[in-house]
Amino acid sequence: MSGKVVVVTGATGGIGKEVARGLVGLGAHVVIGARDPQRGEATRQELGAAGSGGVAVLPLDVADQSSVRAFAAAFIDQHRQLDVLVNNAGAWFSDRRESPDGYELTFATNVLGPHLLTELLLDALLRAAPGARVVNIVSAIVGNYDATDLQYQRRAYDGYKAYAQSKQALSMLTWGLAARLTGQGVTANTAAPGFVRTGFNRNAHGPRAAMIGLMSRLFAVSPEKGADTPLWAASAAELDGVTGQAFTARKARPPKFTEPGPIAELERFCGGLERATG
Repeated sequence: MSGKVVVVTGATGGIGKEVARGLVGLGAHVVIGARDPQRGEATRQELGAAGSGGVAVLPLDVADQSSVRAFAAAFIDQHRQLDVLVNNAGAWFSDRRESPDGYELTFATNVLGPHLLTELLLDALLRAAPGARVVNIVSAIVGNYDATDLQYQRRAYDGYKAYAQSKQALSMLTWGLAARLTGQGVTANTAAPGFVRTGFNRNAHGPRAAMIGLMSRLFAVSPEKGADTPLWAASAAELDGVTGQAFTARKARPPKFTEPGPIAELERFCGGLERATG
């Protein structure tokens, strides 16, 4: 990865920080997006000693489309090309909240933000082709997808189900991106880190959040172990040219939710919301 430029979102803690640490250790120049400038600077200093690569920080709140656009503009101003984009930032909320743009916050954070950032950085990725990669961090928690009510405006809100829906949607967008980029030298894959002990529950409360917290303390793996598959997907030489795959424990699993019709519908929906905001 020496000399390559990588963006990792949600890299001030948890899985994202360990992915960024591993990439710096491999010689990459890593740009991390940080909502909190102080945490971002602390992370920059910490990871700067992790290897021969460099570390930079730019402000980024993936739930806020103006922030996503500002991040992309600042990145492009500083870098001609982007070799790898790791969309890691994500969250779940036990109560229904809205983003600064008025969208359900889980969907805005886990779907709209990564989709918009990828589209805005696509030219930079294409300039790094062949060999450029997009890695979207997904989850084994998927389902409850309802194309008629993606923002839980009609359904009774359930934060866990909203999270599961968002991760299914992110997978669907990954397959759509992989198909659109076929033959252009940019790959798009998902990576599932497994059950990892992170700050996943920090925005949630109630019995389910308490249960997840307890299970995490008992059974979850460390962020370092959770970062293994995403780091491998972002950097492994043997994955050059491999696209449209779902990776778990460094193995390709049969991708789910690959029907072209629903994927195209979701892409149109996300693009419409982003154009309305932008």
